[in-house]
Amino acid sequence: MKNHKVEKGCILAALLFVLLWIGGSFPVNAKETGRGRVLFISSYSYAWETIPQQIDGIRKSLGDDVTIDYKFMDTKNVDTAENVHLFYKSLSYYLSQVPAYDVVIVGDDAAYNFVLVYRKIFGNTPIVFEGVNNVSKALAMDYNPNVTGIIENQTYGNTIALAKKIYPEAAHIVAIVDNTVTGLSARKEFYSYKDEFPDLEFSDINASEFSQKDLIKSVESFDESTILLYILCSNDKDGNVYASAESVQMLSSRAHIPMFSGISIGMGKGLLGGEIVSHEEMGEIAGEMALKILNGEPCENMDVITDSPMTYCFDETVMKRFGISRSMLPDDAKIINHEETFMEQYGKVIRITSVIGGIMVLFIIWLVRDNMHKRKVNDTISSLNKKLNFMARYDALTALLNRRVFMEDLQYRIREKEPFGLIMFDMDNFKRVNDVYGHNEGDAVLKEMAARAGALVDDIFEVYRLAGDEFVAIVQSGQAEVIDSYAMKILDTFKIPYQIAGGEQYLASSIGIAMYPKDGKNSTEVIAAADHAMYEVKKNGKNSRAFYDVDMEEQS
Repeated sequence: MKNHKVEKGCILAALLFVLLWIGGSFPVNAKETGRGRVLFISSYSYAWETIPQQIDGIRKSLGDDVTIDYKFMDTKNVDTAENVHLFYKSLSYYLSQVPAYDVVIVGDDAAYNFVLVYRKIFGNTPIVFEGVNNVSKALAMDYNPNVTGIIENQTYGNTIALAKKIYPEAAHIVAIVDNTVTGLSARKEFYSYKDEFPDLEFSDINASEFSQKDLIKSVESFDESTILLYILCSNDKDGNVYASAESVQMLSSRAHIPMFSGISIGMGKGLLGGEIVSHEEMGEIAGEMALKILNGEPCENMDVITDSPMTYCFDETVMKRFGISRSMLPDDAKIINHEETFMEQYGKVIRITSVIGGIMVLFIIWLVRDNMHKRKVNDTISSLNKKLNFMARYDALTALLNRRVFMEDLQYRIREKEPFGLIMFDMDNFKRVNDVYGHNEGDAVLKEMAARAGALVDDIFEVYRLAGDEFVAIVQSGQAEVIDSYAMKILDTFKIPYQIAGGEQYLASSIGIAMYPKDGKNSTEVIAAADHAMYEVKKNGKNSRAFYDVDMEEQS
């Protein structure tokens, strides 16, 4: 009888919710008072187009009762180690002067890398990230009970497929990109779909290598045999620098075909659209995670979200210009600059219909409530499996890939006969850190050393921990200058002092470099060569790097 009353009360409460929703007045408050303090750290400045969208999404989830403060790293304008260190100094002082934050939200990769390197200044404050493109680095922190978030995956496959559906006779696809870091990365992503669409000839227009006149002339030359995909155009050969709205308006007004897009920047300014990442929705999801933490849910219960919130978005003004009907587009597509239909103006009828659907959902929930316990058990098992898989691949102290994975990767590249460089490095005089300050401080130094080296990971550089203070990196290149540039980056990370026992200490590293197949035909020989080169550096004063040379062994 008691359970029956509870179920009846739940149904009545749900009906009250639906009726209040129809009336348009339903207060959403996770906590009645004191909902907490949140700090948002952005990689860029507020002027970068996606940042206001992210902030709007975060504020939408957290509401007006949560205090939200903002800090901007501005790495689009100043991307140097010195700038990051100055930001660390400023933020560290700021945090010492204000009440503690309950949650820190970080936007995009630079801010995410920053909190990993300088995690200590945030204590045990939960970290929620959003907009991070480096998938492996984001997933590597999934084990951390105080870190969670949502990854940004930018893809063009569905947009190209839709464009091909609208223009089935098209034989070419041209992407508009530039020479910025973002543009070059997007260009690589664009060409990755070449094999998926073998009936299309892929090419690009690099705006950085065109004058404004030639750029416009090229865009004007295309007809319906070509699919035009706008990705990025922030500068040209003449030295002109464009905001996205400027370049989109300049090119779309002269094009004789629609410009598809895979990003939200520039929508509403002349782009037709496509499947895009919703930065506002991504911020909203991060805000929802932060709100759950504020309401008492442990951060460790929230898995990292690997699928970006993608949405089809199209401009109705551009659709009308090129005769593209709504029926050609996905059913769930968002249409901007839309003129409401009669039915859309009288949507209250739809709300009434939703009431019936809501009641049906309540009854379904009531029928399946017994399955909730099984679902929780399955979630627990899944979480344990994930942690076990992590432990098998990653080092427990530093969260870098471990020795076993290193040997697998090394042997794979040797089997495939792919040239590469092997960089072996450790910390000079690390034993003294343990002896003088203790193993806890020594472990903290190793973690920060690993975080700094891990921040260098990209498409061709991967770093692993072997044991103790010994680390190794694989550079997927056969060019000595490329390999040496990464060795220099490792040395540069030691220019920033380490925090040891409350003070700053300058440490150094010895680096040995070997190249495959020049310095060894198998894994044993290549590792021995890199180790020997590192030993020579230590023997000759440390704090430097050296490539392996066979003469080293003769001198030994």
